[in-house]
Amino acid sequence: MAQESDPSLALAAQLCSKLCHDLAGVLGAIANGAELLEDEDDEEIRNQAVELLAQSAEQAGRRLRFFRIAFGAGGALGDVIDVGELRDAVEGQLGGGRLKVEWPADLARLTKPEAKVLLNLMLVAAAGLPRGGFLRPSVGADGLVAVMAEGEVANLPDAVRTALAGQAGVPEGIAAVAVHAMRLAAASGRRVVASETGPKGFSLALKPGS
Repeated sequence: MAQESDPSLALAAQLCSKLCHDLAGVLGAIANGAELLEDEDDEEIRNQAVELLAQSAEQAGRRLRFFRIAFGAGGALGDVIDVGELRDAVEGQLGGGRLKVEWPADLARLTKPEAKVLLNLMLVAAAGLPRGGFLRPSVGADGLVAVMAEGEVANLPDAVRTALAGQAGVPEGIAAVAVHAMRLAAASGRRVVASETGPKGFSLALKPGS
């Protein structure tokens, strides 16, 4: 098939599968809430269902904003994105669990290319913290985006390391996001470098292209 022989189509298909997977849970919660409203007469339970629907719909909206910035064309986003919008989108995608994001106090705005690659790197880095921990994004004056990750079990999946090494094969799941981040970096003449920062940490950072 054409998709199997065209790396760009294969990557697009894997990214779509990843997005569908990440949305499935929150959409399932919305469906459960709607089912409760339909079948339940108890007012207290109905109120709980309405609350579930509202929370799930809000989370779905945040996740869609995350995906729009990270993967979409983003023509309506403008050339500069406020960090508050990024924080809200990241909270919807990565928040609500044991993973915490520590944003630098002096980071107010990012260019659209910086924001896109940052969200991709944060998504990849989060996969390396299966038991939770901290993500610390940063953007240097030269636009070199980086994410520091720290946690009790901090280790990038083998598939991500393989993808970042540029080895052959169709990436799946989070590895597809890593490849997408690499392509975003390459578009500005840069590359993604993964480095160990200690026994409980690693970083993903843009470096000048070789």
